Amino acid sequence: MKTSQVRVFLAVVRNGTIAAAARELNRSRTTVSTALAALEDELGVALFERSGNQLQLTTIGQAIVTDCRRFDQVAGQIFARCQHHLSGAESILRIARDDSVPEPVWRDLLRRLKIRFPQTSLSIYLATPRELPALVKNQSVDVAYGLMPELLSEGYQWFRELADVRMLTVAAPEHPLSKLKRVTQDDLVSFTEVTLAFMQNDRLVAESPETANYLAFTQYELIRDAVIDGAGWADLPLPLISEALKQDKLKIVHHRSARWWKVFSALESEQAQGGAVVRWLATELEQFLETME
Repeated sequence: MKTSQVRVFLAVVRNGTIAAAARELNRSRTTVSTALAALEDELGVALFERSGNQLQLTTIGQAIVTDCRRFDQVAGQIFARCQHHLSGAESILRIARDDSVPEPVWRDLLRRLKIRFPQTSLSIYLATPRELPALVKNQSVDVAYGLMPELLSEGYQWFRELADVRMLTVAAPEHPLSKLKRVTQDDLVSFTEVTLAFMQNDRLVAESPETANYLAFTQYELIRDAVIDGAGWADLPLPLISEALKQDKLKIVHHRSARWWKVFSALESEQAQGGAVVRWLATELEQFLETME
């Protein structure tokens, strides 16, 4: 039993006549009639009762319609998966990322990815930037995206710098630092720094705080929200805080080092290197980050 024969059968069911089914399938009536007859011969039953040009389903014909629709659907899925494989797209992709790129951007990116590569299954893991290289090295994930420290990424063959990301030292508008015309290093260390935390040797540690008085979180988004609430000051990536700056929820402090750069990178495992989905993701992220420069 061929898929083409089942599709002919379903087209005749939908249209009621050989001629109408032939028009839908863009085939000749002879081809449709031959395919339908071949299916009936193989199954050993009559699927239709003929009355002039009209065809009515027999009892057994009616009974197998649902099964044939399911057969056609599964056949379509098998064909789509094979075409997906031939295109070079990954069947399964495990992604680790930090949250320097805003969540709405990631949601839209993944939505468009699933439209373009519907047969690719995705798993997404949110991690701190310092944890990303180890996740790739240990083969926990296939690819990682984020503001990975360059020293931790040395020695990786498939390390790609996608864009420079501007980092800004910010505080809430009512924070004392925001009211100073000139902020010194002594001023910064006088107030709570809100910084990143990460796991190191099974211990949670703060990432290079500039003051002994700090508040550490494992996500940039949590740091941003704490700063907006007035908990302290922080160095944060522009893509994550651009809207808060426009809405005057955050202010850039007047410190000589309040504007600096980090590199947003992609780190790929050997297995993921060169995959169609990985290439597409890198291009899309690069294009988004270019708009934030």
